Amino acid sequence: MQTKIRILAIAPYPGLKDVLLEAAGQVESIQMDVEVADLQEAIPLVQHAEERGYNMIVSRGGTATVIREHVKIPVIDIPVSGYDILRVLTLVKNTNATVAIIGFPSICRGVAEVSSLLQIDIPSYEVQHEAEVAVALQQAFQSGVQIVLGDMVTIRTAQDMGYRGILITSGRESAEDMLGEVLRVYEVYRNGQEKVHFYRRLLDADKRGIIVLDELRRVEYVNQAACRMLRQSEEGLQGQNVVLASPALANVIKQTDESRYISDGEHYVHLFDEQYKVNVMLHETAAGHPGFLVYLESLTAWRSERRFEAYIPSRLVTFTQLAGTSPTLQKTVNRAKKFAGSTSNLWISGERGSGKFMFAQAIHSASRREQEGFYMIACDEVLDEEMNRLVHGSVGVSGLLEGGYSGTLYLNRADRLSPEAQESVLQLIRNNRNFRFIASSSIPMTKLAKRGDYNQELIYAIGELHLTVPPLREHVEDAEEMIRVMIAEYNSQSGKQIVGMRETVLERLTQYDWPGNIPEFESTIREMLLMTKGNYTEWEEVDQVWERLLQHSGSRSSQETYIQIDLSGTYEEIEERILRQVLQEEGMNQSKTCKRLGINRATLWRKMNKMFKNKT
Repeated sequence: MQTKIRILAIAPYPGLKDVLLEAAGQVESIQMDVEVADLQEAIPLVQHAEERGYNMIVSRGGTATVIREHVKIPVIDIPVSGYDILRVLTLVKNTNATVAIIGFPSICRGVAEVSSLLQIDIPSYEVQHEAEVAVALQQAFQSGVQIVLGDMVTIRTAQDMGYRGILITSGRESAEDMLGEVLRVYEVYRNGQEKVHFYRRLLDADKRGIIVLDELRRVEYVNQAACRMLRQSEEGLQGQNVVLASPALANVIKQTDESRYISDGEHYVHLFDEQYKVNVMLHETAAGHPGFLVYLESLTAWRSERRFEAYIPSRLVTFTQLAGTSPTLQKTVNRAKKFAGSTSNLWISGERGSGKFMFAQAIHSASRREQEGFYMIACDEVLDEEMNRLVHGSVGVSGLLEGGYSGTLYLNRADRLSPEAQESVLQLIRNNRNFRFIASSSIPMTKLAKRGDYNQELIYAIGELHLTVPPLREHVEDAEEMIRVMIAEYNSQSGKQIVGMRETVLERLTQYDWPGNIPEFESTIREMLLMTKGNYTEWEEVDQVWERLLQHSGSRSSQETYIQIDLSGTYEEIEERILRQVLQEEGMNQSKTCKRLGINRATLWRKMNKMFKNKT
């Protein structure tokens, strides 16, 4: 079945509607809908024509000109043919009144040619815009003109001014000429649209955001991925200056524009709590002006495809997301906010799990570097060769020193850095002014400075400022607020309608010391919410969760006792101290001691005999 060409016709005067429908009815491949409207009245009718499935629009004169300014699909003129002009001139040739033509250039030229052939002298007043019609009419009437010929805008204005006007109408011949032009333009347009849709599908399938800007940094094209990243529709972004869509992205483009070269370095921007890698290339527009081609890539997808030793969070914590109003927490937050306004490097100390990573992100988010990258290096996991590659780069991959990176570099568990890695970081600090450095450790910076195996210069280079994050037990009154936040997040993910926890549950949660700090707290709350069946978390639903927590805490306390054992001396001496400690804790019960140490009774006897012989 042949697909019909869908046409929306805008008839500036009612009589044209029947002419158009009659002519279109003779062409099987055309389906035409006709609306009667003139000039600005046509705008609301045509603005969404393409979305409604129309392939093109037809109208005439000034109305067609107005429509072109508001649509992207082709607009075909209904011409004023020689027959149309001949008919109206025949109508007025025997009048005794003075006649003139007022209209757009195409109509004026047509009337001039036909009137010349008929040897009729008719003055013409050309206008370029509808706003000029009233002035032209005033000039004509002051010159003695009594009847004006023209388009709808001319006739309507003349009548409003109290004068006579005769409309130059379009006949069947003009409608048929217009339909012939429709068929020709549609074939060209259809072929072009097929290519456009093919390339659009390719670009929309790309996971990267792709934006094309003109020389004034206005959006000429944007794919679906970029729309999602900027959280705007394609229609909303089209023609918009990029600084309105994203000031952070505009800043990266400005830097590229000022340098006037294609940078091999990678930039990073923070958009709506997510980070993206940005590449900007200069390109020449169709008019020969310098434009911009921008690629945005989600860091989540980028990390999954590439090996990069620095972790880059896709979402960053802000100070408003640090739940809690206790004096202890607020004192730390206020101090951290002051540090966010500084450019000095910072060392954050605190127990493991106390929230040092969240504070580092919040400080970055509130700093002058908020639109730049936030990079985290897990110092207890990175190998020396990885750290060296990260700083200096490798074949084909730029390192932090030369790669155009900037922002905040966060060294998590900096106390675990090897001596060689410490030297690499120190070199990076000395030679790079694009980063602010934040380090964290569970060992206080002052104690770390006393360690003989840690580079003192590195401590002083990063520890220009110092922040201590309190453990959860020192601001456990914030637990209820933290629980509220977790309930809200859990409800949105699970579909449950939990509104709180019973007082018996909250009382136990706020009286516990939380030796595992925030990770232990969040893990426990998540499990309790999972067990909740109604609107409130009942004690009977979570009592087993609580018992396991206490058992785990007791086991951990026993494990932590080992840390207090003197580890100096030979292996045999250390082993003897551990054996004595466990025997004492288990009340000299050999079966329990064997179970704790994971050895059989024969091994325990042998070790005990050796221990007592050494004692005697």
